[in-house]
Amino acid sequence: MNDRRWTLNQTEVAAKVIDGEAIILNLSTGLYYSLDGIGAEVWEMLVANRSMGQIVDTLAGAYAESAQRIETDVEQLVSDLERENLIVTANGATPMTNDWSPATEGAAAGYVSPALVKHTDMADLLALDPPMPGLMDGPWTDSEQV
Repeated sequence: MNDRRWTLNQTEVAAKVIDGEAIILNLSTGLYYSLDGIGAEVWEMLVANRSMGQIVDTLAGAYAESAQRIETDVEQLVSDLERENLIVTANGATPMTNDWSPATEGAAAGYVSPALVKHTDMADLLALDPPMPGLMDGPWTDSEQV
C-alpha cells in the first residue's frame, strides 16, 4: 500500500468538521468546500497524516466494499483536494497509528464514494488577501476537530 501522507495546507486553508461534515475554506480564493459522510472521514484521516494504506485499510474494515474501489475513490478525492490546493504532501510526517475508526452510523449506512463539493457563491465575500489577523485562531482550527 501507498505510504504517502498529506496534511492541511495551513498557509491557505481553514477547516472544521461539524456534525459529520467537513467545511473547508480556501482563504486565498474565498472558495469553500464541503465533504460529508465518508468524505469527512477521509478528510479527518488525511489531515491527521494517515497514509493512503491506513485510510484504505480503515475504510475497508468498516464498510462492505472492496479495498480496490475504496483506494480508487480516495485517490480521486486526494487528487481533487490537491488540485484545489487544500492539502499538501506531508514531507517527513511522523507515521501515525491506525487507531481511528469511523462513526458507527456511517458504517451502518453503507459505503458511498466520497465527493468534494465546491461552493463558489460567496467567493467574493470570503476572499481574504491577505488573511485577516487572528483568523487562524478561530474555533475551526481546533486540532482535535480538523
